[in-house]
Parts: sequence; structure tokens; C-alpha cells
Amino acid sequence: MAPARKRNEPEARIPEVIGARHEVALLDGRLVEAVYLDNAASTKPFREVSDFIKSLEPYYSNIHRSTGHDSLYITGLYEEARRIILGFVGADPDANIMIPVRNATEGLNLLAMTMDLDPRRDVVISSMLEHHSNDLPWRGKAKVEYIPIDDGGDLDLEFLRRRLRHHDGAVKVVAVTGASNVLGTVTPIHEIAALAHEHGARIVVDAAQLAPHRPVRVFAEGDPRHIDYLVFCAHKMNSPYGEGAVIGPFKHFKDAAPYLQGGGTVYSVDMENVIWADPPDKQEAGTPNVFGMLAMAKAIRVMQRFGMDSVIAHEQALTRRLLAGLAEIPRVEIFGRLDPDDLDQRLGVVSFDMPGRHHALVAAVLSYEGGISVRSGCFCAHPLIRHLLHVEGEAARDLENALRQGDRRRVPGMVRVSVGLHNRDEDIERLLAMLRIIDEERWQGRYIQESLTGEYRPEGFRFDFRSLPGFD
Repeated sequence: MAPARKRNEPEARIPEVIGARHEVALLDGRLVEAVYLDNAASTKPFREVSDFIKSLEPYYSNIHRSTGHDSLYITGLYEEARRIILGFVGADPDANIMIPVRNATEGLNLLAMTMDLDPRRDVVISSMLEHHSNDLPWRGKAKVEYIPIDDGGDLDLEFLRRRLRHHDGAVKVVAVTGASNVLGTVTPIHEIAALAHEHGARIVVDAAQLAPHRPVRVFAEGDPRHIDYLVFCAHKMNSPYGEGAVIGPFKHFKDAAPYLQGGGTVYSVDMENVIWADPPDKQEAGTPNVFGMLAMAKAIRVMQRFGMDSVIAHEQALTRRLLAGLAEIPRVEIFGRLDPDDLDQRLGVVSFDMPGRHHALVAAVLSYEGGISVRSGCFCAHPLIRHLLHVEGEAARDLENALRQGDRRRVPGMVRVSVGLHNRDEDIERLLAMLRIIDEERWQGRYIQESLTGEYRPEGFRFDFRSLPGFD
């Protein structure tokens, strides 16, 4: 395990993160330094990434198929970025390609749409831990089964073994998350890959939550640990311009029909025939998010320079204190692995419930009275949340009836705290102090829940955004 950082140890080596320390107004009129603990949703940008993109703005141009100075320069950076992203996960550029997409969700949809699957006979095995992005795209494309989890949030690999044997070659894809965005569970993707390959299946890994926090290696084709397809995204890696990456074998994307069809995907078109381009162009229709691609590669360079071991050490120190502190608050129930000294297979993503306190109310009090940003709800993982909170039978039917009528007040959920590189010990202590206030019912405002959104807002107060940048 990486060594924990000592309390108040200088963080000079940590890359600067824009927006990590700005002031926000509270319900009582005070201005305080904001605490951002919603990194599992999106991270704030590295200063170096933002400055890099600003330095390129005078040279912005579309890429490929131009002899202009700026286009050639930006095209060269774009293709270098592709190589950097492939290298980040140890992918062989002679066997694999990187397809840029808007985000991990689009990347997983691209894979589901380009796989040769028949819902009458083929099976996809996913898991209870999945974000909707690695669940919904597979439904309707094949018969989908789900690996269950134990009380600590770990996957039941014996179930996977049994189902692979039972289907006798009909399982075409095993699609699993690299790390849960709800429980922080780090899944044994290489062990799962070996099982899948043993039975003739391919593995798709949603690494959106994993890649920013742990080293990821796809290994060479032929190695049982090989990850056939890997998907991750920039907006969880301190890159502000939005981009996703799909990494997979050249042959798959050459054989597959284009996910999108249009400019840049062809060699020739006449009124009757189309000659499709080779990958990656075949899967990159239209003008790409050039700056998103470059920002993603730059963020990777920043992370590599800081070092993944340093990322792990920093985040584990914060997670250790967070878990220990939450365990001391009487009304807090933590989900997933509970041991603060057993963090090798747990990220700094911690979800909890406060029975008797609506999850949205807890998040609202933290924001309006503590200046602390967290997330509440189901985190785009409704089946997992329902399972963990035992929402079933009549309760599930009542919930669905209310939702159909536009009432979201009783939507089940949790509060999620997720640490990032910019967070400090003081951020965790402020969070724990506010949760103790909530536990003891000592908050100040009178909060009203909105039926349509399920959110809580303090009566008579709204944030004033007029002094902040906006459209003229």
C-alpha cells in the first residue's frame, strides 16, 4: 500500500487545480472557501491543461486534409494526443486504435452498436455495479445477465464462472466497470478478462471511474489478462473540454459499420457506392472536438509527471480519514468496504445514507450552510441503489407510479462524497463537522422539497450568480 501523507504535509507537488479554492456565499451571509467533493461526477481542470489550450487558440484549425500551416500543426498535435492516450494504458499502437468520442457513455454505445450481436442467441454478462452507460446500451442487443455483488460490493466471480460454463460459448461480451461510481469498488478486471477469454468471450471495461485513480493496462492480445475494449473519459481526469476514449482492436473497427456516417468517414462516394475509410477515420464522423482531445492528452501528461503512486497515496490518506470519521457519526450508514485500512480495492468514492434524513436534504444543507459540494441520488446506477436500499415489491411499484405522475420526492438515493487531487485534510474535516450538525438536527434553514425534481432549497434564499461571468 502506498504511504499515507502526514497531516498538514505540504502539497507542493500536487498540480494546481483551477477553482479548488474560490469563495461561495452561505445561507447566513458568510463567504467561505468552497469545498468540492463531487469529483466522481466531474473534476475541476488542471491549470496547466487550461493554459495549454489557451496557448493553442490562435492556431485553432480543423484537422486533416489541409496543407495550411495551422491545420498541419494542430493535426500533428491531434495524432500525437492519440498516441499519448494509447500509451497511457499500455496499448499496442500496431494492434489497437483509439477512437475519440464525446464521453464514456458515447464510447460504450459505439461498442454496443458495432458489435455483431444477435438478441435471439447471444449473451452479454454485465454486473450489478454498472453505471447505466454500461448497462442500457447492451439491452436489446443480446440477452443480458448481471453478476451479483456481496455485502462489501465485490463481484461474485463464481457466478460469472458458472454462467460462462452454462452458456457454452454463447456469451459474446463481458461488460464490467473498472471501479464503481457508487461504492468505489475496484473490480478485478484482469481476472475477469481471463475468465471471459477462456470461454471465447470478449471483455469491455468501463474505466471512466478507474483510469483517473489507478494504473490501467490493457496487456497484449493473447495474454489472458488482455482487455479487448477499454473506455474512459477526460472530464473525470481534470480536463475541462470534454472528451472520451475508446480503445480496441483495429480489426474490429475496420470490419464494423460506422457508428456515425458523414464527413471524414469515406475514401470515395458516388451516387450509388461508398468506399469507407480505414479506422480510425471510419469511426470519426464530422469535425472532432479537437481541443478536447488535446486537453485529454495534456491532462494525462500532468498525471504521469505527478505519478500514479502519488495519486493513490494522496487519495488514500483522505479516504482513510473520511471512512473513519463517518463511522463515528451515529446516523451514518456507509455502503461498500468499511475498513479504512483496507483501501487497495477501494477508491475515494464513498456513498452513505442517514436514515431519517432525505439524501437530497443532506446534500442541500451541506451546500447552503457548509459550502460543500457533494452529490445525492442514484448516480445513474438505479438497479444498484435499489438493491442496496432494498427497494422492491410494493415499495418499488409505488415509487414507479409516483415517478410516472411527475413526483420525484420519494426517489431513493444516497449521499456520495468523492475525493480528488485538489482536496486536503481540511476539506474532510469540514465535511465531517457539517454532517455532525445534520446528525444532531442543528441546521439553520427551513428547506422545502420540490416535487418535480426532488431537490431541497432553503426558503427565501437563492444563490446570487449575477456577479459571476455570463452571457451579455
